[in-house]
Amino acid sequence: MSAILTPTSADGRTYGQLPRYFRWFTEHCVLRQLDGTDVPRIWRAVVQPAFRHCWSDQAPRSEREVKDLVRAATVDWLHGVEYAMAVVRRHSHEFVGYVAMRSVGETRTVWTTNWFVHPNFLGSPIAVEAIMATGDLTFAALGAQKLYAGCPAGHEAFEQMLNDAGFIELIPAGSLDQHTQAPRDSSLFEMRREDWKAIRRAYSDHTGAPSLASLGLASVHRPAFELL
Repeated sequence: MSAILTPTSADGRTYGQLPRYFRWFTEHCVLRQLDGTDVPRIWRAVVQPAFRHCWSDQAPRSEREVKDLVRAATVDWLHGVEYAMAVVRRHSHEFVGYVAMRSVGETRTVWTTNWFVHPNFLGSPIAVEAIMATGDLTFAALGAQKLYAGCPAGHEAFEQMLNDAGFIELIPAGSLDQHTQAPRDSSLFEMRREDWKAIRRAYSDHTGAPSLASLGLASVHRPAFELL
């Protein structure tokens, strides 16, 4: 049986660590933990020519590396080190992409996200919804104050999706790294908690409550998560 929990500031477990079995629902998609069924899905996407514009980090070079990625994601989740999730369509379960959230520092108030969007969904509304859901999850369930996303140079479609989701470019690709003095390969995008709250208000209905499309869906009026 499913148990519904609504995050509150008094719930210490809600902020900074997610439970073992966890899913985050939006109007059109579900963010869930990676599992073995995602290995062939990810690998089929990796071998597509368009894939080079769809991953923010070093892409797996073999199906074995995909298996290792999924296996490591399970271990990291259990230790609260990183939360890697598959994004699927809510009703058809079609694979949309992958997102991984990792905290920076001991306070766990600053998080970074790596991403992968299946080439079939690059630039699509459902991909933007998934990016927005990542922000909702990170701020509402993990108590983040800031969320950062990298975007390699030349990934114009994903840059646009980050902008559409409410991220702001903080450091452009090509600018000099202050430590190495070399041009940066990627842009750095930022979303602050205040930005996220403003975006949520923009998606509120006439009563002032968030619309179903704008927050993780397990409760009509508040962001919530479902323990399965």
